[in-house]
Amino acid sequence: MNVSFITLIKSTGLKVNGRIDDRSFWISYVSSVSTPLAIPLVYPRMIAIHNLDSQAREADGSRIPSALALSSEYVSEDGIYLLENGQDGLIYIGNSVTSDTLQKLFGISSVAEIPTQYSQFVLEQYDNPLSKKLNNVVNEIRGQRCSFLRLKLCKKGDSSGMSFFSYLVEDKVPAGGLSYVEFLVHIHRQIQVKMSS
Repeated sequence: MNVSFITLIKSTGLKVNGRIDDRSFWISYVSSVSTPLAIPLVYPRMIAIHNLDSQAREADGSRIPSALALSSEYVSEDGIYLLENGQDGLIYIGNSVTSDTLQKLFGISSVAEIPTQYSQFVLEQYDNPLSKKLNNVVNEIRGQRCSFLRLKLCKKGDSSGMSFFSYLVEDKVPAGGLSYVEFLVHIHRQIQVKMSS
């Protein structure tokens, strides 16, 4: 994985517009953990969970599906995504997710039933294969991270949704910044200029 400067400056601890308490905690925590536990704080892992039923186990036997790029391009309104950074697991539920999927995973029938407050969520296991697979994935991530992984439900249109999208470090920064890919192209061009002069 290529973790670049652009992802670092978008992380909680180095965001210019971040809360000082969050930044201080982040810097203190990152400086005291091993590299494998620090990397997801800079470059989290995002996976699709709405289609766990149709996904086979990974080649290494893991129950965790392949990670998606951290870009809103990969987030659809008829999907559900888990984004985890080793401490928190943000579950984003698109506005067009079917009531059947919501019932199977969370015991609710519509997105409107998701609390508007950004509070911790307790994942229950319901008697269906999709719910069992989601619980297995979350438990495997918790084992990898040696952390409980606090879960929070997120939806579009409130602060929880904005928090989820703030972790998508490959997106362009609203204030005219570069996306992850644009940053890599920019660096590549600078190297070419230096080598040709």
